[in-house]
Formats: sequence, C-alpha cells, structure tokens
Amino acid sequence: MGPWDPAVIGPIAGAVMVIAITAGVASVAIFRPFTRQLGELLEQMRRDRQQQADQVSPARMTELMESMLDRLERIEARQDFAERVLESAGWKGEAGPLPARRAKGERRGRTGGS
Repeated sequence: MGPWDPAVIGPIAGAVMVIAITAGVASVAIFRPFTRQLGELLEQMRRDRQQQADQVSPARMTELMESMLDRLERIEARQDFAERVLESAGWKGEAGPLPARRAKGERRGRTGGS
C-alpha cells in the first residue's frame, strides 16, 4: 500500500473538493457586494467622463470659432487671388463671378444654390 493508493487518496480528494467548493461559495458570497459596488463606481466614473466630454467650455468654443474664422479669411483671400489671376489672364467664366456675401437673414435653398 503506497501513498497513491485509492483507499488513501479517495478520502483526501473528497475533503479537498469539499473545501474548494466551500471556499468558492464563500468567496462569491463575501466579494459579490464589493464587486457590485466597484462596478457601480466604474459606471458612474464613465458617465461623468462622458458628460465632461459632451460639455464644451466657452473658452474652447471661442478658440474654435476664432480658428474657423481665421481659416475662412484665408480661404476668401485665396479665392480673391485666384479670381484676380484668372481675370488678368482674360478668362471669362460661363457662370460669372461668385455671388457677394449674403445678408444675415438670407439662406440658401435646398439645392445649395442662391
């Protein structure tokens, strides 16, 4: 009869299985409230970060508007330059010159035309 005899291993294996199952059930019972709280905390942190990302500060909005205006001014300058170059070369477009800036209350139609 050696140490690996089924008569010796059987009761030990049974006791180890009972202890392992008991430890598993106890750990679930003990740690479940902690993990639930941790999950709620992480979810709240995610929601807070999402709300902060959705809200744009007035300073950031002003910065974005200024950069857009700067880009628009550069585009207008390039357009004016291109029109002057084309006019100096004697090119006459079929569509004619581009329309002047619109009044504040005037809007484009659905097709994008004037």
